[in-house]
Amino acid sequence: MPESSSTSFSTLFLLLIIFFLLLVSPSISSSSESEVHVLDRELLEIQTNPKKEKANRKLKCCEMRTRSQCAAYPRCRWCRSEALDDLCFSKTEALRLPSQVFLCEL
Repeated sequence: MPESSSTSFSTLFLLLIIFFLLLVSPSISSSSESEVHVLDRELLEIQTNPKKEKANRKLKCCEMRTRSQCAAYPRCRWCRSEALDDLCFSKTEALRLPSQVFLCEL
């Protein structure tokens, strides 16, 4: 008889654990869904805002890809190199570049 009571206790304990997990799981899934909605909303805001900010922010010299783009900004200098790609740098960066590698326009 003690073996059957031990088995029934184990079965009852397992059933209680499963029941508890079923009770708790809907609240966990609903909270994670609400977090996902908040994240989705934030991602949408992030996706729409950079377009406005990009138009208003100043471009960096390193973002210029052509000589004409670089020349359009007085704070930027176009630097040529035989060993590396030609690049656009800020005035201060252009002064620090090694003259053996880069030849920058004034």
